[in-house]
Amino acid sequence: MRILLALLVCFTLAACVQAPSRNTQVVDDRPGLAFEVNSVAAEYYELRIDDVSYGYVRQYLAGENLLKLIDGTHQVELLSDGKVVYQQEVYLGAGSNRILKVGNYD
Repeated sequence: MRILLALLVCFTLAACVQAPSRNTQVVDDRPGLAFEVNSVAAEYYELRIDDVSYGYVRQYLAGENLLKLIDGTHQVELLSDGKVVYQQEVYLGAGSNRILKVGNYD
């Protein structure tokens, strides 16, 4: 009987032990860039940042999707039929988001 009682106490104490846990979060503080367009034609401009093509402007519309970049100064160009129609140098700091307004430049 004493052995049974001792085992019952051991199992009860073992059940109360909580396993250690760890919660790890990854914070993405890269700056984001998005575009606000005022014409359908502007959505189809090719976006090029620092001579790297990122597809069409419509992929990065404000309120829908941000293009995450590294912080620093970037050369932003919009192309229509291979010709640069808009060009601006922007500085993006860590954790900040920037929205560029794009018109119809054709």
